[in-house]
This record gives sequence, structure tokens and C-alpha cells, in this order.
Amino acid sequence: MTTRGGVRMKPLIGITMNFEEQASRNLNILDQDYGMAVLKAGGLPVPILGIKQAIPDLVRQLDGFLFTGGDDIHPRFYKERPRPGAKLGLVADNRVKFEIDLFKAASHAKKPVLAVCYGAQLVNVALGGTLYQDIALQVPNSLRHGAAKTGEKIMHPVSIFEGTKLCKIMGNCATGNCTIRVRSSHHQSIKNPGKGIRLAAVSPDGVFEALESRGKHFLLVVQWHPEKTLNDRSSSKLFDALVNASRR
Repeated sequence: MTTRGGVRMKPLIGITMNFEEQASRNLNILDQDYGMAVLKAGGLPVPILGIKQAIPDLVRQLDGFLFTGGDDIHPRFYKERPRPGAKLGLVADNRVKFEIDLFKAASHAKKPVLAVCYGAQLVNVALGGTLYQDIALQVPNSLRHGAAKTGEKIMHPVSIFEGTKLCKIMGNCATGNCTIRVRSSHHQSIKNPGKGIRLAAVSPDGVFEALESRGKHFLLVVQWHPEKTLNDRSSSKLFDALVNASRR
């Protein structure tokens, strides 16, 4: 917990940013919805520039971390080759490398982490897991998990496993209602979970939708986009949980 003059401050939540490489400059870009979600939950959003040398200070000074969405991770990061027919829209390798290093440092320091969509896949890869490069190509009878055209909003149900930390966060499993509806925008997903995390939720087609730490520290990754549906209580509960874990 951050304090100043003995007074407790809002938890500082570091938020990863997209990385765009241009001929004459490199840009970091952030969807403000992530910042609004953290602010609404009682935290102070801190955008993170992708500068490797800053990682030790970031981990020391920030209270929690939000790994955001993005494009696809090159299969080489999980020791695979691109599959023929897979529709890969690759994120910059420099973003992947930086965020793997950042996640490992934050995890070593036991800092709370919430990861969304690409961020969930990034965490899984950092822990030695693998991905489905293209759901439609590799998962038989799969749902549509991503938009076919700009502006299209895809929603589908997700079933949360009883007894998980995610179930406790949502608070509705006790009533027997372990299903929520989520906003989806991805065509890749987690295939083999990485070390130290367990499955917490699936969609009706069997795609892994959420994983969480097997240990006591707060690590939750979700494949959907809760920052886009903050008026839905199940979405805001995720950011509440991150901020509350970062107060300790």
C-alpha cells in the first residue's frame, strides 16, 4: 500500500500499453477504458511505458498491475511455428519481451496482477503455457469469440467453476448461478495452462476463459474484456478485486 506522510493513498495500479513502432519514433498507446475501470474501483491508474530499465522501480513503487489487451503473440514465444491458415495479427515482439519481463518481476514480488485478453495469453506464455493460434481453425464447433466487422459486439456466456477464487470474487456461485455473460474480442486462446495457474472458467465450446493462481497471491487472467462492460457488476468486481488486493 502506498503511503505519503503516514496517510494511505489510493493503490497505484500500473497498466501496460500497446506498442507501435514507427520509422522515426516508438509510441505507447492505451485505451482509456482500462484507466476508468481502475479509477472506478478506487485505484489510481498509472500507464506503463515499455522501457525495460524501469521495471525494478515500477515493481517496487506500484501496488498492482493490469496487463491489457492487444494483438497476437508470435508462436515462437511458446515454441511453435505459425500454423498454415492461422490469421495472425502480430503484436510487436518488443512489447511481448518487455511484458514477460515485467510480469515475471511483478510475480516474483507477489504483486497483484489482473490480465485481460492478450494480457491473459501473455501471462500464460510467460509461465510456460501455450496458445491456440486460431480458435476457428483449431477448436471444433467453436463459438464466435471475435467481431467479424468493425464495431460489432460479441457477447457469450462463461461458466465459472465452483470453489475457485473467481467464483468467490463474483459471489453468485453460492446461489447456484455460476454463469455470466461477457464481451469477447479475440481469435486466440489459452491451450495448455502455464506453471502455477489453474482453470477457473470456460465458454460453452470448451475454450478456456479464465485462469488463476494456485497459490495465495492474487493472479487472475480473463480472456474477455471487462473494461468494456463496467455497468455490468460481474465486470466491475474484477477491478474491485485487483484494487482491494493491492491495498494490502
